[in-house]
Amino acid sequence: MSPETHDTLVIESRLAELGRVERWLAGLFQDWKVPPETQFAVDLVINEAVTNVIGYAHPEDPTRETLISLTDRPDAILVEIIDTGAAFNPLDAPEMIASRDLDEASIGGRGIHLIKSFSDDYSYSRVSGQNRLTLAIHKKGCPLSHCL
Repeated sequence: MSPETHDTLVIESRLAELGRVERWLAGLFQDWKVPPETQFAVDLVINEAVTNVIGYAHPEDPTRETLISLTDRPDAILVEIIDTGAAFNPLDAPEMIASRDLDEASIGGRGIHLIKSFSDDYSYSRVSGQNRLTLAIHKKGCPLSHCL
């Protein structure tokens, strides 16, 4: 079994920072040889979670920081997103109700649904004034030798 590898990125609460997140992820995915299906899921959950933090945790202060932490384990990528915004457990949000058609569809509310759908395990805690969202995405489509 290969050892775990870990990396972190700190961003300001600005949508423009998502470009930095994308570049950081692309480099890690290449270095860690993350399977494409897993890359997609990790990228999606991070973008949804970070966009929510930027939009809701502290929109009045774009200099506030959010920490994104990734750990590459043989079987999964672990994601932790830490912010100092108001306490908010996204996992307690009501389930999204599917719309029958576009006229009935509401804007918003899909990000948390996507995070839950593309994560294999998730948890939230509030520690020392910080929101901590922890997600695990199991590696899909990876060669057996890399997953062991």
